[in-house]
Amino acid sequence: MICSDCGHLQDVNSGINYFKLLSFPIQFSLESQKLTRSFRQLQTIVHPDKYSNKTSREQTNSADWSSLINKAYKTLSTPIERGQYLLQLEGEQMPQDNSALNKEFLMAMMERNEEVEDAEDTQTLENLNIQLVKELEEMARRLNALFESKDLSGVKGTLVEMKYLLSIQNSIKQKQQSLLGS
Repeated sequence: MICSDCGHLQDVNSGINYFKLLSFPIQFSLESQKLTRSFRQLQTIVHPDKYSNKTSREQTNSADWSSLINKAYKTLSTPIERGQYLLQLEGEQMPQDNSALNKEFLMAMMERNEEVEDAEDTQTLENLNIQLVKELEEMARRLNALFESKDLSGVKGTLVEMKYLLSIQNSIKQKQQSLLGS
């Protein structure tokens, strides 16, 4: 990021690998506290406030680096986004339809959506959310094993399932807000 010869902040390499940028091995498993520490260290180097008295190019570079570091951190800190990014690095894309899912899973998701709709109090919603959090944590562990065994088909299926659970979790949060507001 900083030229060893002149000491100036260089132009952003937007194609840089997020793992490399944040000094992590390219793997699904990572320690979130180390990731946060690495993110903060990089931000202290490139933060726009440090470049307010520099050339306009360095100010722009600082803002660009800061933005890229934020994006990399957000991507790597969220299991589903980290999984999708790793798939991308493997040259793979997420399926655009539900073909990766079995009918039983889709039926279960419809039932869960109905449970959220039918919930009449925040405690019921909180209990549903606690169950979802446990399932998402289990899926993150499964993703780690699937990436280690290079089972990209399994990775895709698990990521699609996670998207469904996250969507239901979002519905729970919206319903909680509407119940609290009424």
